[in-house]
Amino acid sequence: MSAKSKMNPVNFRKKVFDIRREPRPRGAWWWWFWLFFFNNPRNPKKPRQLMILWSSKNVKKISCNDLQIVLTHTDDRSNLDGAVAAWYYDGKKTHHNYVLEQCNLKITRTSLTSTSKTPTSFSTNGTQNTVKIGNDFEFVADQVYDHEFAKPSYHGKNFVGKKGYNILKINHQDLTGEVDGKKINGSAYFQRVFVNAPAVPWYWGIFHFDNGALLTYTNQFFLGKSIKEDISFFDGKKIHSFKKIKVVREGGEVPNFHVTGENDIETIKFTVNCYANSWWTFKKKSLGFIPNKLTYNEYPATISNFIFKTNKTKKTLSQKELGKAIGNAEHTVGYLF
Repeated sequence: MSAKSKMNPVNFRKKVFDIRREPRPRGAWWWWFWLFFFNNPRNPKKPRQLMILWSSKNVKKISCNDLQIVLTHTDDRSNLDGAVAAWYYDGKKTHHNYVLEQCNLKITRTSLTSTSKTPTSFSTNGTQNTVKIGNDFEFVADQVYDHEFAKPSYHGKNFVGKKGYNILKINHQDLTGEVDGKKINGSAYFQRVFVNAPAVPWYWGIFHFDNGALLTYTNQFFLGKSIKEDISFFDGKKIHSFKKIKVVREGGEVPNFHVTGENDIETIKFTVNCYANSWWTFKKKSLGFIPNKLTYNEYPATISNFIFKTNKTKKTLSQKELGKAIGNAEHTVGYLF
């Protein structure tokens, strides 16, 4: 199965919190995931960034960054047994485990709230999304962009039988709000994921350019073989897709990634320059005794050395024309079955 569809705001509002129709086999995993990129007056070249994740997984036990999470799932889909986690790069340093708590996730038709000691919430009216974390953060993400690549989209894929995933996402939203009582501005990315398959390693990235261009890439692999690869580049007018891609990691704890791609008529290449990092390490035992682990690395990053070329006309588009790009890169290692 492979499906993709555009969604209007009403459909987004219905889909984002509706888990009643999804199966709940052992190991199934839900998460609601926000990335916020916002201004850093002290160092504009390194924008601040916060990631928050609400999650529920249909297992009895799992640990995240050594927090032992013991789950006793009920049949009540409006009251999920799960956890909330967040990290925050404040412009100088990363606050790992800024929030990391087991909690219940209360779900209505328009909102998700956690029963954690640090209260968190995500609510929507269909075009405007509000996320609150304690008393320090309030983010308002507006769906103001009307081009196809920024509108809510939904797609899914099965790898073997009914094992696969589906994703509801919004690649680009306008961001306002307050952090520590001060006004902020920037951009936001959202995805809501249901996974009914083992978690395998991947490279991934999302970037917003000053002139309105957008870029995403992914390379997912199993036992060294790529099972999903794609670069999607919106140049401000048109979406360009590349299926033949290569991602090369360079460096240590805070790396760079060199990414290239091509299709029949175009080529693209760029460097992802990471300037901070955080991670979540998940551990569990399959069948009650087989240990497995997945480390989910996150990197606030910018892009340099960008070149997009049309092979036939030799027309190029460079970083100078696109402006600064801010975003996030992921690199996971390990497996979670």
